[in-house]
This record gives sequence, C-alpha cells and structure tokens, in this order.
Amino acid sequence: MAAVLIMAFQVNNNRPHEYEPIMMKRADLEASFDVLPAQAIEAPGKIWVFNNYILLIEQYYGIHIIDNTNPNSPQRTGFINIAGCTELAVRDGIIYANNAVDLIGIKGNVDFTDFEMMSRNRDALPSISSPDPWSDWYYTEQLPDDMIIVRWEPLNN
Repeated sequence: MAAVLIMAFQVNNNRPHEYEPIMMKRADLEASFDVLPAQAIEAPGKIWVFNNYILLIEQYYGIHIIDNTNPNSPQRTGFINIAGCTELAVRDGIIYANNAVDLIGIKGNVDFTDFEMMSRNRDALPSISSPDPWSDWYYTEQLPDDMIIVRWEPLNN
C-alpha cells in the first residue's frame, strides 16, 4: 500500500505587511496630469527611446523627458507628472502610459517642451500590485469606493 503525503500551507492573515498603499480619489487622479520642469531622477523605471528623446519612468510619479540629441551630454528637459505611472509605450507619436488603473494617451509638441493628454481609458488596467504579494489581497478587498492605489510605500515599523 502506497503512502500519500499531504502538505498543507497555512496562510497567516495577521502577517505584518511590509508595504502600504497610497491612495487617491478618482477626481484627484484624473487631475494629476501636469507638465513640469525637469526633476531629479530618484526611482527610475522603464525606459523608451523616441526620436532624439529618452522617456524614463519615475516609478509611480511620471515620465522624465531627456533630450538625447547629443548622446555625450543628454539633458533633462521636463517631467510629465502622472500619478501611478509604471508603464509606457510610444506608437505613432503618441505616448501611452498608465495613470494607475487608467490608460492615457499623450501627445508632445514638435520640440517636446509641452504635452497634451489626448485620451483616457478609465479602469483599462488592473490595480498596481504591491511589492509584497501578501499585501495585495488584503488592501484591494478593502479599497474604499472612489479610491485608487497610485503607489506602495514601505511601512515604518
């Protein structure tokens, strides 16, 4: 007779979470798009090269615009403030980025000094995941109405 080994994993629902969500009301999220002067790069994310520009995500905050006309001396020229930004792509001259759960389309002028939001697709994307997978279910199940997670920050234990 063969022995059967059954393994059970216990999930501790009281496990201390390492990250907490930073939330924003939908109206504030939609108003977060803004074009600002160049900012310091603190938490770089994904990168995209478009024509003579480098588009560099500042994790959860927006997109750095870097003029790479002279690759020996790239110049930060501006910053597109987009709350909850973690992804970007460019197609047909339109920058597509996530504004937390929304997908937005952005068009730059000829010299990439000003940008206009062309489109917004609400709730097109899933909620931003926590770096700590144990936190996701706990917070997303309890997310208040009209609130959207725009980033995760470490808890100060």
